[in-house]
Amino acid sequence: MRRQLAPTVLTAAAVAGVVTFSLVASAPVGNAAARPSSAYAVSAEGQVPVAKTPYAESLDGKRQTTSALELPKNPLISVRAGTATAGNDSASVELFDIVIGPDVLSQVKLPPELKQQCANLPATGAQNLPVPNLPLPDLGLPLPKLSTADLPVKNLPDLCNLLLTPPKSLLAIDSLNVWCSGDHGGIDIGSLTLLGQTLKVPTTKQGASLPSNPLASITVNSQAKHSDGAFTVTGLTINLGGAETINLASATCAKPAAKPKPTPKPPVDHPAPPQVNNPPAAPVPTPVKTHQPVTG
Repeated sequence: MRRQLAPTVLTAAAVAGVVTFSLVASAPVGNAAARPSSAYAVSAEGQVPVAKTPYAESLDGKRQTTSALELPKNPLISVRAGTATAGNDSASVELFDIVIGPDVLSQVKLPPELKQQCANLPATGAQNLPVPNLPLPDLGLPLPKLSTADLPVKNLPDLCNLLLTPPKSLLAIDSLNVWCSGDHGGIDIGSLTLLGQTLKVPTTKQGASLPSNPLASITVNSQAKHSDGAFTVTGLTINLGGAETINLASATCAKPAAKPKPTPKPPVDHPAPPQVNNPPAAPVPTPVKTHQPVTG
């Protein structure tokens, strides 16, 4: 059964105001029949909805870029910086320092029996000790009820190390870049860690999935062609226990915008310039009759 977030922790209305970059408005509603090129850095659906933020859209093919600094503090996700760009048949996204579930395990207090087991671990041979199945407290995230057996650990020493020296986040990503041009695109991703464990990310494989676990299932480099000719690349899709879906870095390339046809201008009548090189002929002189005096 999925648990519901306590109202005192977070409400959808609060998140709608908190999880929005201060410099950017949410995405406008587009026309499905004429999808424009667009890009956004973060969105989420589920118990904690997050609008497409920051969002860039090119309705006329002109290049549009929207940038924003880090998110206001909230219990679900933080991003240090994001830039979304959309243009004529092209789009891209740049994200830096993405953190999901900050300090999620720092609030977990070890049960007395588990704390005693961790304190009495032998120096060698403890790798064969199984992971106990003990309930975890409410972590303040849209996750189902979890136990210690749901954590990505192999044995009791791993569990003790994870809970005694908890990582700073559930999931952390150094950087994420996504681009598309026409009907193709790709992604570039930095180091990705899940509860402090670095995961290898196959960025070149379309729709690759990282090993699933009860905390988060992750799909990398999702690509889709739409019926209107547009093409979309989404860097990461993260499903938190079926209760929350987060999309990171998505770029959509629409068909190239039609170039405006030039409007013909009516011809302008100009009088012929005077012929300065050919002066008019001189008039024929008229003879004048006169009387000359007679001499002799």
